[in-house]
Amino acid sequence: MNRSKLIGATALASVMAAGAAQAEMSIGGFTYGHLSDGGNGLSQTVSTNSLIVSYSDSLDNGMGISSFMSIYSTGILTAISIDTGMGSVSIGNNRDSAVDKMDGNPACFSLGSCGSAELGAWVDGDAASGNSVMYSNSMSGIDFMITRGMESDTYNPTMSYAVGTSMMGATVKAGVSSIDYKAAATADIDPSFVTVSYSIAGLNLGYGMYDSDNGSEETTMGVGTSMGGFDMGIQFASLDASTDTDMMEVSINKGLGAASFGLDYTDTDVAGTDTGDTENWRFSYIIGF
Repeated sequence: MNRSKLIGATALASVMAAGAAQAEMSIGGFTYGHLSDGGNGLSQTVSTNSLIVSYSDSLDNGMGISSFMSIYSTGILTAISIDTGMGSVSIGNNRDSAVDKMDGNPACFSLGSCGSAELGAWVDGDAASGNSVMYSNSMSGIDFMITRGMESDTYNPTMSYAVGTSMMGATVKAGVSSIDYKAAATADIDPSFVTVSYSIAGLNLGYGMYDSDNGSEETTMGVGTSMGGFDMGIQFASLDASTDTDMMEVSINKGLGAASFGLDYTDTDVAGTDTGDTENWRFSYIIGF
């Protein structure tokens, strides 16, 4: 996504007080949607329309401060971060759990549908956390995040931990959330994940394991490359749960500056039955500035 930047006191004079000469503001936005056919006819979905505004400056004591706002059709998400020099502390209603921030699936090569686990069974602690308080830092080549969720009628504060690093050319990320339910009849869970990505000879390899600690575990593997100006890849996912499910997804994408387009074919197979088996074609687009 290309962003138009307004830098310096001149551009910010209308909205910032004196002393904002070193401030930086970034304004951008994008639309993501897709056309899909799962066998019941063509349908259209516009998943995201968003305007994104970010601002950063320095406090008088030398600490950095930044704010981020995403304006969606369904609401406004905001976050404020303070760089203490010994890590960053963030608050707001856009602070996900630490696991949710790092659990992206490196085996997925779709233009717009990549998240974490592909088959919908992954519990990352984000919903249980609510609006988290986050601490993040980097030391000796290791990036780590810690979040504390808010207490609710259903959950005690959810703690979430995630780390990421590179070793021998591979990028490795892992994390765990501790979800503590107030109802004694509901078992506490500690969902965890591990992802690994590696590039060699023009190939991008990805692996992910997502264990929800409730009898559901998903593994996914994929390989992608670029050819003739197109990005393409194939992913295989397997869900081990009360009902096992397998998935194959083939993706091909093309970036054209401010716009990108992608085509996905997804085949989902539910073990032991034809019910729930699906084949889906999806044409996706992202237009941003």
